[in-house]
This record gives sequence, C-alpha cells and structure tokens, in this order.
Amino acid sequence: MKKNILFSIYTVLLITFLIISINITSCSQRERIIKIGSQSVLSGEYKDYGQEQLVSMNLAAKELAPVRIGGFDYKVSVVSKDDEGNAEKSYLVSQEMVQDNVSGVIGSSFNATTKAALPIYQEFNIPMITPSAAGTDLSKAGTNFFRMIINNNQVVENTAGFIISQYKPRKMVIINTGSEYALNFVDYLEKSLLSVSNQQVNIFKKYTIKPETEDYKLLAENLLIDDGDFIFFCGEYDILAKVISAARETGVTASFLTEKLGMDEGISQLADAKSLEGLMAIVPEPPSLSMFSEDPKAVEFWRKFKDFAPQVKGVEIKEPGQFAPYAYDAFYILIEAMKKANSILPEDYVDVLRDVSFDGVTGHIEFDSNGNLKSPQSTVYVMKNGTWVRFQK
Repeated sequence: MKKNILFSIYTVLLITFLIISINITSCSQRERIIKIGSQSVLSGEYKDYGQEQLVSMNLAAKELAPVRIGGFDYKVSVVSKDDEGNAEKSYLVSQEMVQDNVSGVIGSSFNATTKAALPIYQEFNIPMITPSAAGTDLSKAGTNFFRMIINNNQVVENTAGFIISQYKPRKMVIINTGSEYALNFVDYLEKSLLSVSNQQVNIFKKYTIKPETEDYKLLAENLLIDDGDFIFFCGEYDILAKVISAARETGVTASFLTEKLGMDEGISQLADAKSLEGLMAIVPEPPSLSMFSEDPKAVEFWRKFKDFAPQVKGVEIKEPGQFAPYAYDAFYILIEAMKKANSILPEDYVDVLRDVSFDGVTGHIEFDSNGNLKSPQSTVYVMKNGTWVRFQK
C-alpha cells in the first residue's frame, strides 16, 4: 500500500516537473526571437518598393538565423506592416511596431512616412534605418535615425566635387528645366561649388528654360556667345537631347555634364552620336550597384533574390528593384550591431550601431553623427559612340 502511494507521489512529481520543464523551455524559446520591423508601402502604385524590401529582409533573416547572442541562439522574425505610403498611417504603424516589441525597424519607403514614424521610434529608442528616403531634413529627426542611401545634399556635393576635380571650369554655364527638383539642385550646386573651390569657380551664366516653349536654336546661339568651357544640365534626358543637339549644330564645343534625369539610354534615340560624344553623367549610386556592374556581391544578391522571391507570401515581383540591396544590408547591419553589443535590446546596441563598419552589397557602410552615410559614392558615365560606358579617370 505504502509502495503504491509513494509510486503515485513520485509519478505526480515527475509529471509536474516535466510539465514545468516543458513550459519553461517553451517560454524560453518564445523569448529568443529577434523581431525586426519592416515598415513600407505594400499597397497602391508603389507597392513594389515594399515588396522588394520584404523579400530582401526575409532573405537576410533566412541566411542569418540562428543568431548567437549572449550565449543563446535566437530565431529571426520579420514583422511586416503596410503604412500605405501615407504619413498618418505611418504614425499608427510605428505605434503598432512598438507594441509588437520589435528590436529595430527598416523603413519607411518615403521621406514623409519616415518622418512621421520617427518620433515614436525615438521615444522608445528603437533604431530606424531607411533604405530609400533621401530627404536631408530627416537627419535632424533624432539619434535613432540611420540611412542606407546617399541623401539629397550629398548627391549635389558629389557632383560639385567631380566638377572641381575633373573639369576645373574656367567659365561655367548652368541650365535647368525649371522644375522644383532642378531649381533646388542647381541652387545647392552653386553653393557647393563655391564652397569646395573657395570661390574660385566662375559661374558665368544660369539659364532656367521652359521645355514646352523653348527656342533651342536661340538658346544655342546664346551659349555660343557665352563661350563657356563647361555646361551643367539638370533636367530630363529628352530635353537635354534637344539642348545638346542645337548647341553642337551651332558650334558650341563646351563639355556637358548632367545628372540622373539626363542619364538615360533613350537619349541616343533622340540625338546623334556625334552630338552626344563626350557627354558625361554622374548618378547617385555606388559603383557596385550602378549600371554595368559586375560586382560579385551584387551579382550574387541578384541571383539569390530571384530564387527566394517566390517563397515570400503575397509578393508579386520577380527581381530586385533599386532599393532592395539597401534593405538587405540594413538587416545585416542591425544584427551585426546586436552581436557586438551582445544584446537585442535597442538601448544596448544603438550606440554600437552608430559606430558600425560593414562591407555589404551596397559597398562600405559607416554612419556619421546624423545617421547619414559617410562618404557615399556616386558613379560617372560618359557617352562614347552613342553608348553610355563607365567613366575611367
């Protein structure tokens, strides 16, 4: 009788111990998950931006897991939310991310949505890394903000630096098409040129043209009279084709440089190769990602993305878009900072993130005190025989 009672007691104790052990193990496993938020636009006209971000982040999560931190292995989970490209919705999404206990956030897609979400993430000291928002004012948003791409001011600063180092213009002419983008670009370019060159650049003439009504022959005659040795054009490639064709026909021999709007393969269909010969373009992309890249990391990323995309639920895109590699590198950088800090808590690893040094698909990555990239690269192209090729100094 006693034996039966003791056996029953031991059995109950053993079962209780096992149940407690299982519950403790289950709780432990649930807690050992690193949640990274993906805040982006996943609906409407620009949903591809969010989809390429989602694929890139899930690809990185698959490659990195399990993550060893503090002596434990962590699973990695991507918490995806659609802010619809709307600032109001973005603010609500940021609150939801905090409630979901994310350790970091990658996003948002646009300047306005990123700016709307940042105050909430700042309040809880959760790092937010945007792979696509280039607005300069975001740098003032707080110490938890980071950016994977070159910002708008850096784009212009790189252009000014190239003009000074490559051309050293004696008599410079600037032409823009009158759009808000073009006017802002050339205004900051002028300031940057004068700053970089210590007031040595002679910006002889500035033209703001009206593409719909412009007399391109008259503009070309004025350019001939100006006798400048260098012309910078800010605007769309089809307008540039008209300007440079008229200029060359009139006898203008000045060097032409344009920016990303003017750098399009379609320009060779609108102007003859002779007129375009020597035209240069500087675009805000690192050489590893820009056109004609054969960078091994970029090629490998493109292949992996294509293979992995069909496995991500709700995704329609088949190939990586412009910002996909930035989201991919951002994920790696967040995990790298957590490893170095030996913690997944934002307050523990955010300082490490500020000092991160990482070589990714997008190139070498370091952040300045405002969360911007240090020394971001641009890529330069030149027209030869009617075709864009990489410029070699």
